[in-house]
Amino acid sequence: VLADDGQLQPPTYPWTHTGALDGFDHSSVRRGFQVYKQVCSACHGLKRIAFRNLVGVAYTEDEAKEIAAEQETTDGPNDNGEMFTRPGKLSDYMKSPYPNEQAAR
Repeated sequence: VLADDGQLQPPTYPWTHTGALDGFDHSSVRRGFQVYKQVCSACHGLKRIAFRNLVGVAYTEDEAKEIAAEQETTDGPNDNGEMFTRPGKLSDYMKSPYPNEQAAR
């Protein structure tokens, strides 16, 4: 006896995508990110999204590098044991507008 005996299976349709996130309207994603940067980022963060996630979806690699470089990222420690700031890289995550969780509340 199989576990799926007697159960209904969901229908399959001949859609061109395989899921909700399979395809993107690139111009809409690009426009949406622009709105986020200009309006929403004052109060909302995308701390789980890295700049590399924009490559191939809405921006070229060079464009995404430029966007990342606009963000100052805290890094370190350096050879003297001090933290320092540097321009963002594709591997960096977008910063929250708040310094910590308490300030966000």
